[in-house]
Amino acid sequence: MSSLSELQSNFARSLVYQGDVSECHIHSDHFTDEQRIQIYRNNVIHSFIDVLKVMYPYTLALVGEECFEQIARSHVLNTPSLSGNVSHYGQGFEKTISAFPKVIEAAPYISEVARFEALGDELKLNLHNAIENTHRPLSALSQLSEQQQQKLCLVSKASVRSFESSYSIFNLIEAIDRNSFDNLQLNQSQYGYVQATINGRLHFHPLEHNEFLLLRAIENKQPLSEINEQLLPSIPSLVDRMLIAGFI
Repeated sequence: MSSLSELQSNFARSLVYQGDVSECHIHSDHFTDEQRIQIYRNNVIHSFIDVLKVMYPYTLALVGEECFEQIARSHVLNTPSLSGNVSHYGQGFEKTISAFPKVIEAAPYISEVARFEALGDELKLNLHNAIENTHRPLSALSQLSEQQQQKLCLVSKASVRSFESSYSIFNLIEAIDRNSFDNLQLNQSQYGYVQATINGRLHFHPLEHNEFLLLRAIENKQPLSEINEQLLPSIPSLVDRMLIAGFI
């Protein structure tokens, strides 16, 4: 006889058509075990689709509800939740979208929009789950020798992440918010950063190319001595934008 944990695991997998319904010990009368579990399946799938709608509102707005629900259903069935906490569910949706060639053909930028939204959700979680700082404040730089400064690594804020795309995603998001698409040019690369705030809002701003490359180098934990010296003059700009938390 299956243990409770095995029974629960099989039942959870059966909800997304990956388990053996006959091993779920579902009571059957005038409804079969398959018919009964289908009720649970419908509720679970629709619930997770609703979660994805909340997480990807711009993607939903661009493709429409019917198309979105079809993609979301595929995501739920092929990428089932591994946790009871739905706040962690939905990452990787852009990969599911890429499996729908007709959608990509009609809106080749849509996966990038979903990637932007997933990043925003991740940053909000980072901000909510922020741990105690282990870095030193920038004001302590004056206490270091020039040699020590070359070995340090700047630290970007946990609520900030660089973002680049071969499409003008920032401009597209702004156009959706304004409901105005006049003069929108999508086929231009764009790079900058995305930032979550404590009140749950999301901000995004373009950066100059050197500023963007510097932020990427900081995110990759490169010591100052290993960063291209042509990028270093952009440090004050990132500090002024309050993107740097300190150094280690």
